[in-house]
Amino acid sequence: MFAPSGLRRLGQLWSEVKAALFATDLDASQKELRAQARSAAPVIWLIGKTGAGKTAIVSALTGDPRAEIGEGYQPCTRKAAFYDVPEEAPFLRFLDTRGLEEAGYDPAEDIAWCEAQAHLLLVVMQVDDPAQEPVMKVLRQARRRHPDWPLVVAQTGLHRRYPPGTGHPASFDEAQLPESLADALAYQRGLFRGLPGETPPVFVPVDFTQAGDGFEPQAYRLAALDAALEAALPDALDALHAARADEGNDRRQRAARRTVYAYVALAAAAGAVPIPLAGMAGLAAMQGAMLNRLARRYEVEWTPSLFGAFAGSLGVGTIGWFGARYLVAEAVKLVPVLGTAAGMALNAGTAAAFTAGTGEAALVFLRGARAGQSAPPEEVRQAYREAFRAWRAKRA
Repeated sequence: MFAPSGLRRLGQLWSEVKAALFATDLDASQKELRAQARSAAPVIWLIGKTGAGKTAIVSALTGDPRAEIGEGYQPCTRKAAFYDVPEEAPFLRFLDTRGLEEAGYDPAEDIAWCEAQAHLLLVVMQVDDPAQEPVMKVLRQARRRHPDWPLVVAQTGLHRRYPPGTGHPASFDEAQLPESLADALAYQRGLFRGLPGETPPVFVPVDFTQAGDGFEPQAYRLAALDAALEAALPDALDALHAARADEGNDRRQRAARRTVYAYVALAAAAGAVPIPLAGMAGLAAMQGAMLNRLARRYEVEWTPSLFGAFAGSLGVGTIGWFGARYLVAEAVKLVPVLGTAAGMALNAGTAAAFTAGTGEAALVFLRGARAGQSAPPEEVRQAYREAFRAWRAKRA
């Protein structure tokens, strides 16, 4: 049984959910959400010459074909532009500085602005282009001022140095590469000798081609680039992997899943609020807002009865288990210093896992509702359980 104060608290939390779930005007809250997400999302700063393959890398990493033709970028200075994943509330941002090699262009102002935003440097070099001084000049300046920044170097266009009539090696072994390709890779890596910084660069040869180019797979060694970036930004890359998990599904579902994992990232941040019970209020409102936006993606309107059906599909046990575990973490925060740190860690992981589970369950439920059908409750619960367990396992 809940004490009267506990019942009041539950009533307050339901009010937070209800206000966001049934809201009809989302413009103001959307702007606030986007601002919060942008301030919290890590930034990967892309540094490379025009034609090096930066947009192809963003497209391959995000699973969004728009990026490869330059769509989805939002200018922020004369030559720099952000690509947000997803645009409405990013959990990851790519920052592209263009035109470094243009005659008469002084990138100093743009570079200074970019430095204030970035968390990781992703240098992109076309392996067939030895003239990389414009890139190295910017990189030396950035690493001198930020020696702790991780540095990943993507060496692109490998097929340009293949012998005629050959394709990608089935097993990438640098000791067995064609001499021309090996020499080109080694030359570019030599440019990094003496580079300022606390950690050495991580070099990742990759090749992203088009369907008509005749090379398979088209995203060659994407997994290697993923691994290098994930080592530096594990939370953001986990969300990115989950968001692009169904690249073959319909466009509506892809967009909806990106929305889910934007909220997962925000939920982790809300769960880490070092004030007892403050995180839960923010998380409750966030769940309602996420479900509201997902319903709009599927052109479904939440009503009390429809939400009741969704909650019933999830099951009282699911919601109650989360509430109990989350409240334990909130109570731990009441213990000064050490308790706060422990509670933050527990809350952030549980909040993210619960949001992932709720979001994935909602995708199943709303897909059925849009088709005028009722999704089987077991499928809804299964979607929740799988996402929750997967996300918790990442934080174990």
